[in-house]
Amino acid sequence: MTQANPDCLTDGHLLLFGKIIQCFARHETLLEEIMAAASGADATSIKLLTMDLNFGQKRHALLNLLRHRALPIDQVDKIQGFLRVPHTFAGLRNDIAHSTWVQGDSPSLIHPAWLTHGPLVAIRAMHDIGEHKGDFVGNYDDQVTYTIENLQAILKTLEENYRGAREYAAGVGLAA
Repeated sequence: MTQANPDCLTDGHLLLFGKIIQCFARHETLLEEIMAAASGADATSIKLLTMDLNFGQKRHALLNLLRHRALPIDQVDKIQGFLRVPHTFAGLRNDIAHSTWVQGDSPSLIHPAWLTHGPLVAIRAMHDIGEHKGDFVGNYDDQVTYTIENLQAILKTLEENYRGAREYAAGVGLAA
């Protein structure tokens, strides 16, 4: 197995990692605010109730709650749409938080060290495709290596999504 090389991470990588993690934290805070508004609880109580849940579990809890509240279906659909963006990048978030990183095939590429257990082409992401648990579809296009530019684009997408989600939730009375 290739040893992690902390020297492959520049200050730019680390800055982007921190910003991505903070963007996920903002998304989670918004999830908690929406849960509070939809349930009639206060946001602090929701934070305490969900503090041991990861992002995906909080997302799932919110969607379950919204399905059982008297909200217009278009609002639920819109919120679910906003939640798809961070859900898409949850793997990267987890790798930032829980993996060491190594240099990729070129000096401009980095990837989580756990990928060094075999060839990258052997990594095939599998996605649950919905309500039929156990039905998975593979996607060879999932990203497993990153450049600074990739990370900047992902951060921009997450930030724009957060701003849009916050504005929408506030506009329909589900966030302050």
